[in-house]
Amino acid sequence: MINKILTYAQADWREHPIRFAVEVACWFNNLIIAIIFNSTVPAVPFLVLYPMWISGTLALAWCSYSRGSFGMLATFLMLASIDCYGYMKVLLP
Repeated sequence: MINKILTYAQADWREHPIRFAVEVACWFNNLIIAIIFNSTVPAVPFLVLYPMWISGTLALAWCSYSRGSFGMLATFLMLASIDCYGYMKVLLP
């Protein structure tokens, strides 16, 4: 199983190295967001986390578009839209 995952990752890197790097960066971004969120509850720093989440979501929308995946593109654009609305609510109480 691990060999299949590594083979898939290598093929993905060869196909589009920039997209691969963006997806890995977004994975780390989401990991950092989860750690910050869980370690700061109930006083979550939404002013910091929302821009991190939204930028990662938009980056993944681009990755989805470059893969030709409409379902993932629609999902990430929807999440970015919802979170932009939430961020505006934080900024403009």
